[in-house]
Amino acid sequence: MNKSKQRHILACLLPQLLILTMVAGIWGGGFWLLLPTVFLMVAIPALDLLTGWQDTQTFEKSDFTKTDLAILHWNTRLYAIFYVAIIIYLAATIRGYSFIEAALAVLAAGLLGGIGFGASHELLHCKEQIDQFIQRITTAFLFYPHYKLIHIRSHHVHAGTDHDENTAWLNESIYSYIARTIPGSMVRCWKLEQPRDGRRLAFGELLRNQMVIYALGQVALLAAMFIIGGGAGLLFYVAHVIVAHVVLESVNYIQHYGLMREKADGEYEKTGAEHSWDTYHYFSSYITFRVGHHSYHHIAVKPYYLLVAEPEAPKLPVGYFWAIPMVFLPGWWRRVINPRLQTAAA
Repeated sequence: MNKSKQRHILACLLPQLLILTMVAGIWGGGFWLLLPTVFLMVAIPALDLLTGWQDTQTFEKSDFTKTDLAILHWNTRLYAIFYVAIIIYLAATIRGYSFIEAALAVLAAGLLGGIGFGASHELLHCKEQIDQFIQRITTAFLFYPHYKLIHIRSHHVHAGTDHDENTAWLNESIYSYIARTIPGSMVRCWKLEQPRDGRRLAFGELLRNQMVIYALGQVALLAAMFIIGGGAGLLFYVAHVIVAHVVLESVNYIQHYGLMREKADGEYEKTGAEHSWDTYHYFSSYITFRVGHHSYHHIAVKPYYLLVAEPEAPKLPVGYFWAIPMVFLPGWWRRVINPRLQTAAA
């Protein structure tokens, strides 16, 4: 096996190491529950800094054997399955944790869910039924069952425009963005599911509305969490979802911040590499299923293991797990990023 390809495949499996740290934290209890958080928020970006490695290699599908492809496809599937299993287990057992242990478990599980969004993002773009099934279960547990709907039918169409709830405007703070994007995405999805002729839905048709089904499913899921873990289990589940959504929306905020497509004669220019922030920091890239290659994803929509670096895309100075804390200090974020934005536009 070619060494660069072997290294690429092994690096793609890095998210499974986060699962192992979570299992180790649960097994050890106490402050061992800090292990996933330290691994993701400290060790991963520190390795980026120390090695200076960049995830910039290019591969074609023909470079991989059937076994290679099976490993790469099951990588995302297994991460999603393990995530759901861990959340169910913790919801069922959290009442036996001390307050500090429960808090650490919420943080770790939330970060696990944040990466779960990366796995779900990969799965929702896949065509196989097993991928769509796992994606639907995982996004339900992430309390974002309409993720595919908003991502495919809105974000990929309107990214970099005022019509996209997931594009952060120049100088918009993360706080304003979250307050806008979460309800805005839900409203957009309800509108997408309404009849185009404006007629009112009959009861039978209403039950074919995806958003109605999603809403009923989320109520059922909350009830299931209460049955499984009581009030403590339900509270854990809701708290971890909040953390996971903070991670997701922070990444969404970063990916298109201030990079708006120009409009001429009533039409927006085609989405290009210059409309997404990329980050190729090696370990941060692979631990997130390479979502830092975001510009190429919008251009080609290829599987995560085939994404390539785009020279014309503006680049983040750090990986996501140091960029995320930055955005919660808006003044710091703007001082670092806005000059890069101006350079990219020049």
